[in-house]
Amino acid sequence: MLNRIHKLLAKLKRLKKELVSYLIFGVLTTILNVGLFQLLIIYQIDYKIANLIALISAKTFAYLTNKIFVFKSKTPKVHQTLGELLRFGIARGFTGILDYFGLIMLVEVLLFDPVISKWSIQVIVIILNYLMGKKLVFRKQSTY
Repeated sequence: MLNRIHKLLAKLKRLKKELVSYLIFGVLTTILNVGLFQLLIIYQIDYKIANLIALISAKTFAYLTNKIFVFKSKTPKVHQTLGELLRFGIARGFTGILDYFGLIMLVEVLLFDPVISKWSIQVIVIILNYLMGKKLVFRKQSTY
């Protein structure tokens, strides 16, 4: 019984550390995403193109930081890395579509400010990205 409690506490400690790391790198990814978006808007780039550029930049940064620092994913074989990258692309592609078209809906249909809309969508995207990253993308690799 004591051994089970010890294992549970160790698992909670790892989860807490993972969540803190995800929060830190999630904030940095969001700052990159929204900051680049705002910078491109300042330079009169159409908000749709600015959003696409910001999304691609942020997704690339997110893959690297999530793999290395958050989930500490080890993929010793090329096919494992490619599988992980494919799962990441699909998961983040889904939230990227949500981000891209959600922004268009908020700006063009509901007539909200583009920057406020971008920040609002990020809350939903961050939560979905963590859940999909943990459960679908950066999962433990089998040894064979």
